Amino acid sequence: MITRDVEVTQIVRVIVDETKFTPEFLAEFAKAITNYDSVDEHICYLARMHVRAEIEPYSRLEGYGLLHDFGIDFEIISEADRLLQEGDAA
Repeated sequence: MITRDVEVTQIVRVIVDETKFTPEFLAEFAKAITNYDSVDEHICYLARMHVRAEIEPYSRLEGYGLLHDFGIDFEIISEADRLLQEGDAA
């Protein structure tokens, strides 16, 4: 059995309808899920969820509901990986 560390990098384009991120939505989301102060923080969260394969564009995500209702979509712009050598900082 072998073990290797691999660095994987993806650039994800996230499209959202920013008009859906109203002060009321942000307050409700903060109360129910976590406190993100900006649309950009939501975009980063959505990108992480997408690359982890936890959501797809037409799925439902807690706190958002149906993603396409929020105008949320994703596109992988680039991806790369490299096998880390012993001593490389991960």
